[in-house]
Amino acid sequence: MKESIIQAAVTEIGYRGLKFSIRDVTARLGMSTKTLYQHFSSKEALVSAIIQQSVQEMRAMERRIREDETLSLREKLRQSLAVLPVGLAFKDLRMLDELRTGYPKAWGYADEYMREGWDGIRQLIEEGVQSGEVKPFNFEIFMQMYIGSLYRLTEYVSVSRHDGLTLQEALGEIVDILLSGIIEERRME
Repeated sequence: MKESIIQAAVTEIGYRGLKFSIRDVTARLGMSTKTLYQHFSSKEALVSAIIQQSVQEMRAMERRIREDETLSLREKLRQSLAVLPVGLAFKDLRMLDELRTGYPKAWGYADEYMREGWDGIRQLIEEGVQSGEVKPFNFEIFMQMYIGSLYRLTEYVSVSRHDGLTLQEALGEIVDILLSGIIEERRME
């Protein structure tokens, strides 16, 4: 039952964003709000469960990417840094800002993952440094740049009302800049 409720809530988030109501979810499932509240004590508890499930999904996706022998190290890094949960597709960056401001407990799960879920990336980078594919750099600064740019981008998009930029597109841009920089390498002739 819990999984059905979570899936219905994810569908509602797809339609209404985080402004969905518990009644929207119960109507979708044909159940009473009392039944839903037997499984989730509040809307925030439901949103938190969705975020926790998404974090588990992202960890599993990252593991699959790291173990995929058909991918180059660069592609493993790019895909791992840009991984998003499939089940909870944020339509745009404003939803991340809504999560941060409106659901502090749920945001805490996402934020903890963002700040502490770096073991796999660290492992890939260490492999790259050892093989010579990645030049040595300060990993802690890299990590803070990634987190800071993502969080700042959510604030920017929320304030500027910039429509149309998806979280996946924004992450892809951030990752490309972090991995490749902005200077075009010229070949020596």
